[in-house]
Amino acid sequence: MEEEKFSISDTIQAGKDYVDTQIKLLRLRGLSKGSRIFGSLALDIVKIVFTLFIIFFCSLALGFYLGELLESNALGFLLTGVIFFVSVLLIRLFEPRLESFLVNFTIRKITKNWGGDEDDDEQGAGIKDETKENVDDGITENK
Repeated sequence: MEEEKFSISDTIQAGKDYVDTQIKLLRLRGLSKGSRIFGSLALDIVKIVFTLFIIFFCSLALGFYLGELLESNALGFLLTGVIFFVSVLLIRLFEPRLESFLVNFTIRKITKNWGGDEDDDEQGAGIKDETKENVDDGITENK
C-alpha cells in the first residue's frame, strides 16, 4: 500500500476550504436569524396598526355614546379626550416601570427569535444556554 505524503499545498487548500465553508455557514445562520427577527418585527407592526385602528374606532363610538348620554356630541368627545388625557398622565406617572417592562419584553422576544432549530449541536446548545443566562442576568440587573 502506498502512503500518502504530507503536502503543505494540500493542507493550505483544505484550510481555505474550511474557512470558506465556515463563512458560508455563518452567513446562512445570520440570514436565518435575521429573517426570523424581521418577520416577527413586521408582524408586531401589523398588530400595532390594527390595535390603533381598534382604539380609534372605539374612541369614536365612546364619544358618540357619551354624546347621546350628555345630549351633546361635543361634550361626549370632550369627555373621551379627558379620559385619554388622564391615561397619558397615568402613563407619565408610571413611565420608568413601563419603560423597564417594555425593554425587558423586547429583549426576551428578540433573544427568543435568536434561538433556532438549526443550532441543535452540542456546541451551539452550550453557547445558547450561556448566552441566555447572561441575558437573563442582565435583565434582572436592569430591574
